[in-house]
Amino acid sequence: MADEYRFEMLKHDARGYEQVSNLLRQVFPKARHLTPRYLEWHYGRNPDGKAVGCNAFAGDDMVGHMAAVVFPCRLEGEDRRGMYTVNGAVHPGHRGRRLQSRISAAMFEEAARLGYAFCLATGNKWSTGPLLTRFRMLRPLEARIGLGLPRLRDSGLEPSFERTWSEEALRWRMANPEGRYAQVRSANRPALLSATGLPGVGAILHQDRVIESPAPPGPAPGPLRLWLGLDPRIDWKGSAFLPIPMRLRPSPLNLVYKDLTGGGFLPDPDRVVFRGVDFDAY
Repeated sequence: MADEYRFEMLKHDARGYEQVSNLLRQVFPKARHLTPRYLEWHYGRNPDGKAVGCNAFAGDDMVGHMAAVVFPCRLEGEDRRGMYTVNGAVHPGHRGRRLQSRISAAMFEEAARLGYAFCLATGNKWSTGPLLTRFRMLRPLEARIGLGLPRLRDSGLEPSFERTWSEEALRWRMANPEGRYAQVRSANRPALLSATGLPGVGAILHQDRVIESPAPPGPAPGPLRLWLGLDPRIDWKGSAFLPIPMRLRPSPLNLVYKDLTGGGFLPDPDRVVFRGVDFDAY
């Protein structure tokens, strides 16, 4: 019997963004930010390259989608290019047919053909298990809350992974049409913050860089600061931050890694740097 599904790589045009938005908002009705305008910014305007993705169709209807944004990085001392998955969805009427696995396999094959070395993803308590059928675990993300900014130790530690952010890419990140960002200083150190939706709490996205924003920054959220990510260079004992217990986290996140080179490579989990600016939580 002929396969009832058709698989196509992500198309970067108005019709493609509209179809993806319609599917995502069906699957995630509370995610009102997933508009065609947002997808055109997130998928199409990234100065590091257009998103790689795959869609599944049943007839003319899009019933499955997965995409990953692309970026340069330092990976165990070498300049490489990788991806980070940002959206994955299957229409409720088409679940249980391994569509997500087939979509991701097609996306990984295309990414490898284009020269990308790996793909990252963050899984919550529901999605981590399914992700680990295709990815390998790196580490659970740390979550801390406090005042001011964390302090980096001068330890000489070289990260096994760290995304490389150019000024142009940071300006693109701050141009998120659905984001609310502010730049602040603490002890004369700059930081990029994002609103979290929690009263009085701002998420720390990036530190120690002043970014020429394409739009006037908004009011600084605060006074509490949320830090979510991984960075072994931070001196938490010297910072006014406390870990958030697992029982108080609405959805603990795990960072996972997929090697696309065929060699089964995994960076040292203890030296991974992964900050709030590197993923799509805010």
